[in-house]
Amino acid sequence: MHEHYKKVGGYIEALKSTSPGTDIELVTDPTKNSVPPVFQRLFTCFEGLQKGWKVGCRKLLVAVGRDGNDQMYPIAWAVAEGENNNSWEWFMMKLQKCLDLDDGEGIAVISDEHVAIINVVASVLPKAEHRHCARHIFAHWQKSFKGDQMKLLFWKIAKAYNMVDYNDAVEEMNAINEEAVNAFKSYNPHLFCRAYLDTSMKTDAITSNMAETFNGYIINARTKHLIYMLEDIRISLMHRLVVKRQAMQKSSSTVCQRIQVKLDQEKTKAANCEVIPSTDTLFNVNYYLDQLVVDLEAKTCSCRKWNMLGYPCCHAVACIYFLNKEAEDFVEDCYKRETYLKAYAGSIPPIDGERYWPRVEFALDPPPIKIGPGRPRVNRRKDPMEDPKKPGTLQRTGMEMTCSICHVKGHNKRRCPNKDTASAPSEPPPKRPRGRPRKDGQPPISHSEVAQSSTAHHNATSQPTQLGRGGRMCRGGAGSRGGRTSSRGGRTASVRGSRGGRTPSGRGRGRNQVSFPLSYRICVLGFCFAFTIYSEIIFDIFLNFVLLPTVKLLPTFVLKLLATV
Repeated sequence: MHEHYKKVGGYIEALKSTSPGTDIELVTDPTKNSVPPVFQRLFTCFEGLQKGWKVGCRKLLVAVGRDGNDQMYPIAWAVAEGENNNSWEWFMMKLQKCLDLDDGEGIAVISDEHVAIINVVASVLPKAEHRHCARHIFAHWQKSFKGDQMKLLFWKIAKAYNMVDYNDAVEEMNAINEEAVNAFKSYNPHLFCRAYLDTSMKTDAITSNMAETFNGYIINARTKHLIYMLEDIRISLMHRLVVKRQAMQKSSSTVCQRIQVKLDQEKTKAANCEVIPSTDTLFNVNYYLDQLVVDLEAKTCSCRKWNMLGYPCCHAVACIYFLNKEAEDFVEDCYKRETYLKAYAGSIPPIDGERYWPRVEFALDPPPIKIGPGRPRVNRRKDPMEDPKKPGTLQRTGMEMTCSICHVKGHNKRRCPNKDTASAPSEPPPKRPRGRPRKDGQPPISHSEVAQSSTAHHNATSQPTQLGRGGRMCRGGAGSRGGRTSSRGGRTASVRGSRGGRTPSGRGRGRNQVSFPLSYRICVLGFCFAFTIYSEIIFDIFLNFVLLPTVKLLPTFVLKLLATV
């Protein structure tokens, strides 16, 4: 480990030499007064990612950004000693400097409810809109209010775009459980409900799923040593920038692919809208029982979906079609193909291998390793509401066991409190024998009785045991059902046959089947063989001596017939 951290200085110099605009900062632990110093933090933000986020991404931060195709756009990453106020403040200040965020005006930040992040965002980016992750809030809220119905109502409230839909969903929850509404409002809906969010960001994101996506993207790299981990991340993102750029260059659409799919869905819904114009840009739209106002000039709608997302909703699409225009012309620039290519125009430069790094006289010790009690966990502790890892597998959550001793729900026989006092479990009742009931009222014959009767009949009608060739003892005889005696090869064997018995000379036949003599079969085969060989000759004879003379005589015969008539 010590030898590995001695290479960190050379690795940093190699990165700076290939990309001078890249911001890399190494921080050592000031509390460790040791020589060499002890590693504490390392911040990395490549120049290509800085410029791409500024010109081509919406101003949204969840440790990664969101590009015009609604996909993650990694900006910067850091290795720190842990999540605390000092490390988050250091990271946020570095991010503020790299991206020119100033006081955070016009920026949206999404995070979980970590106290350190809340304090740092409030101090470093005071004017930024700090959204809390609704998924983390739901994980806490649902511990007290369980059930699928409450889950659907929670997300119905959180995802409502306007206050009308928000209040309707709140009243629906209040009718079921008033305490659930009070607990919901205690988490401050202004921070995670879409109805309260600022529409200038052009995103409706209320979860930090993009950060979790990036964590899954680098999950293999995180298990490696420092330099190898950073190299895996750099190479993966270097390749990702090229792949995304080339894919968009091949596209002929003016709008990013995922946005185009969502816009097509709005076009389908627009067929149910009735448009009533007021001016060239103002319209009333009747959508089922709702009546909304659409302003094409201001790019707004009463449903607030267009205001927040940046591409037309179904009501706006209906108005656009009313004017014989294209909906793609009213999409925000952040979703356009040109903006996307600007975001991915930058690149992460390649670097040489370890042998070619500059020689740097900079010794560095690894940070102290904290070893917790017990066996280290490999898998993350999953939330109970998360989907199972393997699709198609059932969870044991919610299952209620029934004891096979006392027949009480809630435990099994291993934890039964009445295990010692309870009597032994009685034998299960006999199953009803299969088959149709007999006419005389007697129960149907069971399989065991049938087997015994058939065995007795076989023993009574079978022939004595015979000694076959080679000293084998074989049982057979014409009297046994399905059996046959075969002398083929000088052996005597009991062979299972078809019903009705089999003949010794060959494969057995069933009842009422005629056996043709061998001579008859040979004649039939010979005729078929001769006909196959001489078919052409036979056809020529038939044509010349039968068919043609008949055709020649046909007119004479017809004339005589007419004369007679």
